[in-house]
Amino acid sequence: MSGVVDSLRSVSFRELLTYLGPGFLISVAYMDPGNWATNISGGAKYGPALLWVIVLASLMAMGIQIVAAKLGIATGKGIAQLCRERLPSRVVWLLWAAAELAMIATDMAEIIGAAIGFSLVFSIPLPAGAVLAGAASFALLGVRTVHDRGYRWVEFVIMALVGIIALGFVFEMVLARPTAAEIGRGLVPSIPGPDALYVAIGILGATVMPHSVYLHPYIVQDRRTELMETEGDTEEVHHRHFLFESVDTVFALSGAMFVNAAMLIVAAAALQGTGISTLQDAYITLQNVFGASSSTVFGIALIAAGLSSSLVATMAGQTVMDGFLDLQINVWLRRSVTLIPSLTVVIAGFDPTDVLVASQVALSFELPFVLIPLLWFTREEGLMRSFKNRTSTTTVLGVIIALIVVLNVWLIYTELFG
Repeated sequence: MSGVVDSLRSVSFRELLTYLGPGFLISVAYMDPGNWATNISGGAKYGPALLWVIVLASLMAMGIQIVAAKLGIATGKGIAQLCRERLPSRVVWLLWAAAELAMIATDMAEIIGAAIGFSLVFSIPLPAGAVLAGAASFALLGVRTVHDRGYRWVEFVIMALVGIIALGFVFEMVLARPTAAEIGRGLVPSIPGPDALYVAIGILGATVMPHSVYLHPYIVQDRRTELMETEGDTEEVHHRHFLFESVDTVFALSGAMFVNAAMLIVAAAALQGTGISTLQDAYITLQNVFGASSSTVFGIALIAAGLSSSLVATMAGQTVMDGFLDLQINVWLRRSVTLIPSLTVVIAGFDPTDVLVASQVALSFELPFVLIPLLWFTREEGLMRSFKNRTSTTTVLGVIIALIVVLNVWLIYTELFG
């Protein structure tokens, strides 16, 4: 620990800023519309009682993402590529299929969320909002494809959108004025009832996102390559990179934890006891309780969350297909194809908030399929060298995976047998 502190003291703040970016790309996954739906549902139904789930899931996410980044820095490869190179083909196909289903669920949440935001802010039908969301997602995708500076331009755009989301909820928190006692009660672990378990697992699935775990090892590669070209391919250089990326990840995901906690707290303050749990009703109620400015900020932040996370989800989908199958398809084609389920759900008239919550529960079931390979690879000394997980890291990650599996089994049991 003292070595880490000494390393941080030896660098300037300006140098540290040059490493900020990948963590913010990842943090978008932790503030996407799926989080909004589950957090608002949890706050409206159970008040601040599930706040502890957000804190626990956020801390778990920080650890998982740091390990994922470490894998990319140590090996220059991602989880999907290592699976293809090291696992039997049948297992690879299974993991790829599970990952693609997760990508569909993820993208559905992002587009539907942005569609709701457009619909609320501009007072247009939800299908029209979905079309606007799709068009805007194509425009954002152009940022990645037009510029040849790797992920840097994407990072700048995403950081701006994250800033909009964060400022929006700072504003909402000021209006909600939660008390320390209310927040304190929410930090005490409890599950108010069987139905709360479904929401709690949804929060877990919305907070620890499979596609962000797949993506993180890839988006550190630009800086890894630059450092190797300028400073050499040494363990010392890579460890320094890992240190900065860890700081970047903790900083960005701490901000995401605040936003998620603020969502639940604001919902608890404005919506508890009203029977309201949808994003649309939340928008109207915020307007009635806190004024028109509150609901407008809510809608704009929701649009920013949906669009930014849809871009990141598309990038993650590309890395999954490339890694597992060694197959690259046109990013515009992928974006077009992944829009179809979202538009279908909206046009068919399904309740969008129910779809968002269900998508997050589905993502929770995908988590073991990405976390087990991550744990397996990062404990291999031949692959990771000096970056190999310590026994304590492997143990903690193993406990997290076991917890997720147990919660999912518990959810299936309660849904089937009450």
